[in-house]
Amino acid sequence: MNILQKRHLAIAVATGVSGLLLSQGALSEETYQLEEIIVTAQKRTESAQEIPAAISAISEAMLDARGITDVESLATSVPGMHFSQAGPNTRITVRGIGTEQTGVTGDPGVALHVDGIYQSRSSAGSVLFYDLARVEVLRGPQGTLYGRNATGGSVNLIANRPEESLGGDIELQVGNYDQRRLRGVLNAPLVEDKLLLRVSGQQETRDGYYENLTPGADDLEGRDALNLRTQLLYLPTDNLEVLLSLNYANDKGTDEGAKVLGDYPAPSGPTKPVDLFYAAATSNPSDPWEIRTSGVEEKDNRRKGASLTLDWDLGPVALKSITAWQENTVDRIGDFDGSDADIINNNQFQDSTQYSQELQLSSIDAGPWEWIAGVYWLAEETDSDSWFNDQGAGLSSLTYPVPPFHPLFGVPLFPTVDVGLDDPVYSGSRGTVESDSVGVFGQASYDLTENLKLTAGLRYSKDEKSLDVMRKEFSDTALENVKKDDSWSKVTWKLGADWQVTEDSMVYASVSTGFKSGGFLQSGETDSYDEEEILAWEIGSKNRFFDNRLQANISAYYYEYTDMQLSTIRDMRRVTTNAGESEIKGIEVELLARPIEPLELSAALAYTNAKFTDYYDDDPLDAIPATSPLDLSGNDLARSPDYTANLAAAYTWQIPWGSLTAGVSYYWSDEVYFSAYNRKDGDYQDSYQKTDIRLTYNSSDELWYITLAAQNLENAEVASNRGMPAPSGGVQSAQWQAPQTYNLSVGYHFQ
Repeated sequence: MNILQKRHLAIAVATGVSGLLLSQGALSEETYQLEEIIVTAQKRTESAQEIPAAISAISEAMLDARGITDVESLATSVPGMHFSQAGPNTRITVRGIGTEQTGVTGDPGVALHVDGIYQSRSSAGSVLFYDLARVEVLRGPQGTLYGRNATGGSVNLIANRPEESLGGDIELQVGNYDQRRLRGVLNAPLVEDKLLLRVSGQQETRDGYYENLTPGADDLEGRDALNLRTQLLYLPTDNLEVLLSLNYANDKGTDEGAKVLGDYPAPSGPTKPVDLFYAAATSNPSDPWEIRTSGVEEKDNRRKGASLTLDWDLGPVALKSITAWQENTVDRIGDFDGSDADIINNNQFQDSTQYSQELQLSSIDAGPWEWIAGVYWLAEETDSDSWFNDQGAGLSSLTYPVPPFHPLFGVPLFPTVDVGLDDPVYSGSRGTVESDSVGVFGQASYDLTENLKLTAGLRYSKDEKSLDVMRKEFSDTALENVKKDDSWSKVTWKLGADWQVTEDSMVYASVSTGFKSGGFLQSGETDSYDEEEILAWEIGSKNRFFDNRLQANISAYYYEYTDMQLSTIRDMRRVTTNAGESEIKGIEVELLARPIEPLELSAALAYTNAKFTDYYDDDPLDAIPATSPLDLSGNDLARSPDYTANLAAAYTWQIPWGSLTAGVSYYWSDEVYFSAYNRKDGDYQDSYQKTDIRLTYNSSDELWYITLAAQNLENAEVASNRGMPAPSGGVQSAQWQAPQTYNLSVGYHFQ
């Protein structure tokens, strides 16, 4: 989209927003009000509108109305948030900050918490998005209260707790791609006022989005997933709550799909070693959703965990303890070259187990002082086993094409070793990574006057990591054993002030820091990479007008981002480096209005300017790096579109047999790059738009409903991730976001 088109879009949005704000007559004649959302974003219970920070709070009703069922659909409702999928790993980017290192030694830049429990692995993004009380997205570094790996922000999922009444829900959904989904909730008081049970679950199956043209091969990105959550709430006294929560998920089916872009074999013939094998491949289909593969494509990913949360009211203070165990397993095998030629396959197994403990002590009584203090500990151990191989006819059979008298004649280009799999391997690793993290934090606010408050927070964090791995690169002739250990520590802080201008309007300003620990790659030749640091300035305003029927929140920010961790290829090896300097600045606007009882309107608008200011790196597409590295200063940060906009509306008609609600949601994103190199012929997604619609009938007794919905009406081809070929050859591929889908749901509330 060119600058003129962007200006036209901005003018159109501004006109719509102005019309919404100026329609005072329509807004002031009646008394229909917006919902107040209570959150725990600052680890205490308070209204989202009273928190002096940029927070998108989405209630259960809003999740249902917008059809939000996963992180991908959530991202379109949150300004400045971007979603990307890389194999089994979920990449969340907020205000230009995310993660490029999804391996076992890397950490996310945006933290994911489920009921207050940090999820350390990127593969944990498949958590159950059902029976949630709300979702909170904190934008900006959360270096004080959350600490670990929350430089970009935090996504918090909070489940509905057990209640004292017997009841529940059940819903059946059917859709295209032979989709079937059954989900339900059962809430039961086992002992009146003492012991309450709540069980939530979801089972979903679906055919693959990618049609596999190889005879006998399965379509890719099929789904066969089961998610369960069980909660037991014990109330021994009026002042103590004990919550035991168990979760289990199994995501099976065919592997995540990817589409090879361009032709293979290359029209000009093979020019690099790997390309020789594409000459034997059937030509690449032109349809973006048609593919060819060789070999088995399947996954059996699992996650399970348990937590015990104690909330104890001690009178003037409250004590909270969160003890948790979580295990995430990735088990997959798939074709890696994207063709029906046997060139390269990937076997991946990863099992990550984490234990965590958090203690919080906070003030309760109203007064000029409001404070919270706590300690946090996490221990994680990840066993990883990931190898590239073939069945003897792929890369392992390629030898040096030099004259017969040359000493390298007949020597394999990619030597193989036996690691106990069915076939020898030519690249990969097997080992264990251990991480230990501790944090001590405190934050306090003081009311200088009735309307003016100051806030200060401080946190000390220390991370230790160790690596013991057996590995092999493509060109190595034998396995290499690598052992490493390192540690990183940092003090992060926050200062802020907020002024309650009126009862329903607040302005705030803050300056804060963030920290993400460094790490290392599975190579004896590379040093540890450094930690990331960020200094963030933010101002904002939160407002409700016209008797709580119009909500208008705005925030503006400026970041100084140093030593960003980036992944690239050097000498045919993937490494992680630290970018020199980056600057990020932007403006975000969130609007929510109910001008008349049956109509609800919302808008989420974001401008993000995320640029490298000082960064030089080799070109990973060069087989032999250039003597002068590329100057990438001025390039966009990956996964950071300049402009995004979400506009939504829902209207409800009362009819003799109940009610009928029609909803529409429109999302537009500016162009986005997937790496620091900003190649429009490679790691790039052009601007796009997607529209979702929903029509829901609710019975007059509000016990049952029917919903007809469609997503991505435009059937837009949107890359969730795009990768460039290696210097030795290969292909470029893209992993698409979901195509056009439609479904019919029937649900029943019982009590």
